[in-house]
Amino acid sequence: LNTLIHTGIVISLVEGTKTHPTLANTIAFAIANIFSYWANGRWNFKSQPTARQYSRFLLVSILGLACTILVSSIVETAGWHYLIGLCMVFIVLPTLTFTLHLRWTYKK
Repeated sequence: LNTLIHTGIVISLVEGTKTHPTLANTIAFAIANIFSYWANGRWNFKSQPTARQYSRFLLVSILGLACTILVSSIVETAGWHYLIGLCMVFIVLPTLTFTLHLRWTYKK
């Protein structure tokens, strides 16, 4: 669901308002991240939010954001269509961040 939120926002911003793809991914990341923290804590990890947990979630999220921006920038520099970068991000990033959250963020 988080991936769909992110994708919908990116495509809407790029196609609808001609927002630069890197900026669109950054905005989409921020919005989807808020949803992700809430949804992961509630549904996947059955965890009550704490300051320590949120700081870990945020650190993993920032790592994910850095990867997203890096991939988007590389794709843009290569002259490829922005959706190629978006697909590349969504192939790797959800698995990486879920694994880090499972083994570190929500570890009890």
